[in-house]
Amino acid sequence: MKNLFLGLDLGSTVAKAAVFDRRGHAVAVASRRMAVQSPRPGWVERDPVECWRACAAVLRRVAAGRAEKIVAISITGCGNGAVFLDEGNEPVRAGILSSDTRAVEFVGRDRRRTRQTGYPGQTASLLRWLRVCEPRTARRLRRILFWKDFVRLQITGVACTDFTDAGASGLLDVKTRRWLAADPVLPSLRESLASAGVVEAAAARATGLRAGTPVFTGCIDCEAGALGSGVRAAGEFSLIAGTWSINQTFMRRLPAKAGLFLCNPSVEPGRWLWLEGSPTSAVNFDWAVRLLLGRDDFVRASQLAEQSRAEDLLFLPHVPTGRGVFVGLRATHSRGDLLQAVMKGVAFAHRVHVDRLKAAGAAGTRFRLAGGATRSAFWCQIFADVLGRPVEVPGGAETGALGAALCAGVGVRAWSSLSAAQRDLVGAARVFRPRRSAQTALAPLYARFLAQWNRPSP
Repeated sequence: MKNLFLGLDLGSTVAKAAVFDRRGHAVAVASRRMAVQSPRPGWVERDPVECWRACAAVLRRVAAGRAEKIVAISITGCGNGAVFLDEGNEPVRAGILSSDTRAVEFVGRDRRRTRQTGYPGQTASLLRWLRVCEPRTARRLRRILFWKDFVRLQITGVACTDFTDAGASGLLDVKTRRWLAADPVLPSLRESLASAGVVEAAAARATGLRAGTPVFTGCIDCEAGALGSGVRAAGEFSLIAGTWSINQTFMRRLPAKAGLFLCNPSVEPGRWLWLEGSPTSAVNFDWAVRLLLGRDDFVRASQLAEQSRAEDLLFLPHVPTGRGVFVGLRATHSRGDLLQAVMKGVAFAHRVHVDRLKAAGAAGTRFRLAGGATRSAFWCQIFADVLGRPVEVPGGAETGALGAALCAGVGVRAWSSLSAAQRDLVGAARVFRPRRSAQTALAPLYARFLAQWNRPSP
């Protein structure tokens, strides 16, 4: 284990670090939950300083006894939201996460150059909101960063971002790869595989990493998840079941017209990540488990769901946006019935987005699933039945951190390309094949789901 590669994956609620060897084995993994506050309805915030402390803690754990063998580091993180900094790079207020809805009146509508569907938690919306609604704070603002870039700033002292995070923000022309406006608060742009400095002495003391270790720019978490799942070419779809329902594929062209949720510059210049998604995925099951069991017991909840024989209960997985609902709920339904309905509703939401990708011209023949849903073989089988295609689940669970580590390995030239690194590092997958009888049983329920999904919001 001479050469180790470290990937840091900064999610919405969990900071995770993993160290990989040249065969893709995770030799050390550490994670820590981060507190999220909601000081007002619709507000979703996090303390940037506490976020950095959580990252430093997981880095210390994975670096212990290995710091001298770690040859490169890269970071991925949840896209959009924002961290607002003053002239000394100190936060001027709490950071905001992408599930925040306060900026609903500031959502941009021009998609011609951004190819991004605007929404309240998007960085562009939040920057407009700050300048109108918190003008005193806005006067102190000197730099706005995405979450992964704020953490990397603490490690290297370099303030920059990459084209994948910038492309999702609603602030970038994705074709020219330039900021839409010369706003002084926007960071400089670098390639995901480019150097973003080295571990500074103060960061080395905080994290246990070796001072001088190369750090690479990294990418947004959705692309890191696709890379860490082994998705490389057109026709291969990456599905990530986390807070967001992420459904994506790499293409060598922009879509004929704007209409997808996101069409983002990729880590590799010359291709784009086509993405459809919404905050409607596995986080709904986490909510249901806590509500129905009174504790975080994923294994027991999955067992109860698998025992259910109810086929008529429908769930709309919009809990994160305040619009989640059970349809057809009766007094005779059990906890297992509700839990299975949530699993199906999440898989249905992913299918809606997959179908939109296909309608835009992305032909999917191979599906790779990552995220919370993969902890349950029963749930993975539901995905295969709902999609009507085999679903592959990569062997390693840390796909986001692995995607970041891939960027680090290619950045330091341990591999000639991301594809070469994926071949060496991404392990074999379990395969779940669709069952015809289950597809037939699910068809009417999915038709009801679509009818509810397409209803206008109240």
